[in-house]
Amino acid sequence: MEASLTEYYRQECLRALYAKQERPRDCAWVSKDMMAKAPRRPRKRVTFATVLEIVGTADVSVDRRPIDVSPISRLEIMELLSQRIFPGQACN
Repeated sequence: MEASLTEYYRQECLRALYAKQERPRDCAWVSKDMMAKAPRRPRKRVTFATVLEIVGTADVSVDRRPIDVSPISRLEIMELLSQRIFPGQACN
């Protein structure tokens, strides 16, 4: 009985020790490299200029309205792919 209580006490002490160190219980085979935490990445930040900066001017004559695009059929895709010329074929 005393041996089992001593073993129980030893296991509880080990659990408390490992919980305190934040390590796995069977850390005898775990190397320090495996327990190392990944380095924190710096946060990406966005900053805005306090002064307005004009980069360029837009051309008024350009039509910027969205256009309707019809889906391409499989036959059209096959035809377009068959008409491609690869660089190796162009040299021959």
